[in-house]
Amino acid sequence: MRRAACLGVLGLLLGGCAGSSGEPPSGRPAVGIIGTPFYALFKGVACVATVTVAAPAAAAMQLTDRRDKEEVRQSLDDGVGRNCGGAWSLPAS
Repeated sequence: MRRAACLGVLGLLLGGCAGSSGEPPSGRPAVGIIGTPFYALFKGVACVATVTVAAPAAAAMQLTDRRDKEEVRQSLDDGVGRNCGGAWSLPAS
């Protein structure tokens, strides 16, 4: 009987050691899952605003005789790529 009790206590202690890493639990996966709709909404608004400004600016730039038209166009394209490209969800891990 005493041996069974010691084995039972030892099993509980080992289970307790295996279940905890000593660090507090992380909420990162939950924030990623719950925050994704908000992130996508904000990113969508930023993307639409960027395209709303960049498209007419690119068209107006083509009507001018500036020598740096290509550099300005590249800058506008890069801005649209940064704001509209990439992941539209928060990482869960």
